[in-house]
Amino acid sequence: MNERQSLRRFLRGATLLLCLGASAQAVTSYRVQPGDTLSGIAARAGVSAAQIRAVNARLRGTDQVQTGWVLTLPDRTLPARTHTVKNGENLSVIAARYGLSLSALLNANPAYRNGKALWTGARLTIPARTASSASGAAPAARRTATVRAASSSGSGWLWPVAGYHGVSSGYGTRVLGGVREHHWGVDIAAPEGTLVRAARSGRVLESRPDYDRGWGWTVVLKHPDGWITRYAHLSTNLVKKGELAVRGQPVGRVGNTGRSTGPHLHFGTYLRWNPHNPLSLY
Repeated sequence: MNERQSLRRFLRGATLLLCLGASAQAVTSYRVQPGDTLSGIAARAGVSAAQIRAVNARLRGTDQVQTGWVLTLPDRTLPARTHTVKNGENLSVIAARYGLSLSALLNANPAYRNGKALWTGARLTIPARTASSASGAAPAARRTATVRAASSSGSGWLWPVAGYHGVSSGYGTRVLGGVREHHWGVDIAAPEGTLVRAARSGRVLESRPDYDRGWGWTVVLKHPDGWITRYAHLSTNLVKKGELAVRGQPVGRVGNTGRSTGPHLHFGTYLRWNPHNPLSLY
């Protein structure tokens, strides 16, 4: 028996075990296009041809594919690695880049759980994770759970300053002007005049200059489920008290008013006025 025959016998014997383990993770289907080969599909999906054969009964013992066939592609496991923080990145952006939830990234980097500031050049641990093969091969269909998650994405939290993700001062204890204090939000660095968007839909609770508490021009939105968001140090307010603001609607412009050391947005989130780290919501 030659080496190729031995390999085929081994794969046939292992097919059932591979199907039981891999099919639970397989979430992507791919429709074979003209000119496709099994090895080419596998390379684009980041998996091996053997892994694809293991979850597609029609491919057992063959590498031949036909245009129009719909193949199941198994997920791929990506190893743990480190990431060096670049200018303008924050934890939410980095988590999204690697297909992680923010909580998974924080679990791998516990030093940042309590709002510790993230600095350019810091090194983060990116844990091993499972990635969909859809990132390499165009999917023909997805299972219900994936579709359901996609359809509900519009009700989540929107980053309030499009294109600017650099957090110049994080949530938690900090020293400002030689005074140690607790920062009940995050400061997002952006040029003065940049539009500030409502993170979620809600009613305008405040829209006024609040210099007594150092907020400067500020907008506060109250959301239906008890969450409250604050947008402070604005140069311009674009909504009035009592109005309804929809998710993504401009509510003001970045400024440098109140107790501020430069143009930025102070973004605060509260659940029934109990403050929470905004980055934990993304």
